[in-house]
Order: sequence, then structure tokens, then C-alpha cells
Amino acid sequence: MMKITRRSRPRSITTFAIFELMGSLGCLVLLPFTALGSRDFIALLLGALLGFVVVYGLWTVQFWAYWATVTYECSEVLYELYLLTRPEYRSVIHMFGPIFGILMSALALGYLFLDRSIKPVFNRTAIL
Repeated sequence: MMKITRRSRPRSITTFAIFELMGSLGCLVLLPFTALGSRDFIALLLGALLGFVVVYGLWTVQFWAYWATVTYECSEVLYELYLLTRPEYRSVIHMFGPIFGILMSALALGYLFLDRSIKPVFNRTAIL
């Protein structure tokens, strides 16, 4: 019988999970200020729900959490880029939000891919 074990969660993953949690909570805080059923409402709701899934995976060091976080951050970048193409985001003040979101997701992706100590934490280790 094969037993699957995981390594303990490093502080950097804990910090990263807390930042992801703050982003998900931010999405929830913004929900009451958007029109029910609008594109932004759906995006905020999905962002919050998927963010909480990612936070759970990071916090409990699930083997799927690494690639789920990468996918989540890439989808955030794509949505923010989409927002920048919309006419309502043409003014400088409205561009700040999507650009800030792109920068934060790019930092998260850079951290996930460039820090060599992160990916091995999420690998399965088999003990016979």
C-alpha cells in the first residue's frame, strides 16, 4: 500500500495564501457595489469563489494547488486585459484597477515560477 505524504507548509506559502485570501475577500467586499447579474458581478463572484479554492489548496498544501494557482492568476490577467479593451475603462482613473491587477498577478506568477523552493512543496511523495 502506498502512502501519500506532503511536506509542511513554508512561511512563504503561508504569506502567499494570506495575500490570495485578501484578494478573495476584496472581491466579496466589492460585490454589493456592482449590479446584480452584470459582467463585473459575475467576475467578482467567480474570482472570490476560485480564490477561496486556491487559498484552501495553498493553506493545506494540496498537490493540485500549484497549477490551480497558476491557472487562477493567468485567468485574472486575461480578464484584466479584457477590461482594458472596454470603452468604460478608457479614462486614466479607470485604468488603474486593471493595471494594478495585472501587476499583482504577474508578481504572483513570477513568484510561483521563479522561486525554486515552491514547486517541490506541492509534489507528491510516495512512501512504500
